[in-house]
Amino acid sequence: MAASPTMAPPLPATRPAPRPVATPTWRVLIADDRRDTLQALRLLLDSQGFTVVPAISPIEALRAAEAHPIDAALIDLNYDAGRTSGDQGFDLIGRLRQMHSLLPIVAMTAWATPELTREAIKRGARDLIEKPWEESRLIATLRSHAELGQALRKVSHLEAEVQHLRAAATPVDAGSYEQMRLVDVEGALVKKAMLRFKGNVSRTAKALGLSRSALYRRLQRHGV
Repeated sequence: MAASPTMAPPLPATRPAPRPVATPTWRVLIADDRRDTLQALRLLLDSQGFTVVPAISPIEALRAAEAHPIDAALIDLNYDAGRTSGDQGFDLIGRLRQMHSLLPIVAMTAWATPELTREAIKRGARDLIEKPWEESRLIATLRSHAELGQALRKVSHLEAEVQHLRAAATPVDAGSYEQMRLVDVEGALVKKAMLRFKGNVSRTAKALGLSRSALYRRLQRHGV
């Protein structure tokens, strides 16, 4: 009698490779009165290198901006049911800019109009995202503003440190501290902003908080 063929052991079930999670790089404040919106944005951005600091109201947003180092902010313009004017968001944008003058702020609303967009920019927002958002545009917009905000914040901190060192320096040391103008950091920031705005000097100068002539001097200094 023929021997029964040997049965091969079953292959282990294959499991899909886990999706890589990006290392958090940018800290972004997101203010919206709907918890489901905050959760959706957190799920979207967590895998894209963002750490989300959520706020359900303007008061929470201001407290969070005071408690955490923030690279950028995504701010809804309306917080009470039935409100569509954007006044609450405009006020929040203005107060955030008073706290952190260099913070890039992106407004967000489901009631976008040309007039509302102009007012948001006038109050200090750098861009506006419409709800429902398009994921790739939202991610790209927040990434570019967070990169700029992070660089501006680093420059500000380093400049403050240099000023402190210069104030404590002896006359002999003062000359060497004068050279600590963060040339490399400034150059990288200017180049990144010029790249982001595709060489548009006016938009780059506005984003960096510089006059056109001041930007031209930095472009010449760094060979951009």
